[in-house]
Amino acid sequence: MVQPSVYSKEQIVDAAFEIVRDGGWSAVSARAIAKRLGSSTMPIYSHTRSMDDLENALREKARQTLHDFQHRQYTEFPLLNVAFGYIAFARDEKHLFRFLFLEKPDALTDADLGSMRAFFTKEFGDQSDENQALSAMSPESQEALVRHTWVFTHGLASLVNAGTLGDISDTTILEFLQNAGEAFYIWASTPRQGGTS
Repeated sequence: MVQPSVYSKEQIVDAAFEIVRDGGWSAVSARAIAKRLGSSTMPIYSHTRSMDDLENALREKARQTLHDFQHRQYTEFPLLNVAFGYIAFARDEKHLFRFLFLEKPDALTDADLGSMRAFFTKEFGDQSDENQALSAMSPESQEALVRHTWVFTHGLASLVNAGTLGDISDTTILEFLQNAGEAFYIWASTPRQGGTS
């Protein structure tokens, strides 16, 4: 006789998410999820076709958590909030950051890099001050600015996540981001011989 499934798929994903949050992707198994739920492994197998399906559901939930961090109002500047939220996520949700970007990262393709400009416009709108400043640049400079800013932000987030910079304050993180943003903006706004890279 088949044991009835008393847990929903959402409950199983939530339990797995808390396991990732506490110990990273390597801590996730059907047995670990069952233990967290106080059940046998049968409900986990009945709702999860494969670990890939579970991983995809966890990735979506972790990305939503990152999105929530990036849309908090840390400062009066929306773009700075997005970057700071990314770093705050790396600092405050260490295992979720590692899951998304180190343990089980999606490969970053040229299409992903090319879509960063579209993401920027979507986030801030065509009429925002940020978008107006970006639109005044050549398309090549726009892409270079967005890419370089993202690479810097991800690098800083990784250092914060690893504890390499020690106990770094919010003020120091904001200073890093503001100084880098100004430097990249000046660099991208300056006409150069032979391209933008």
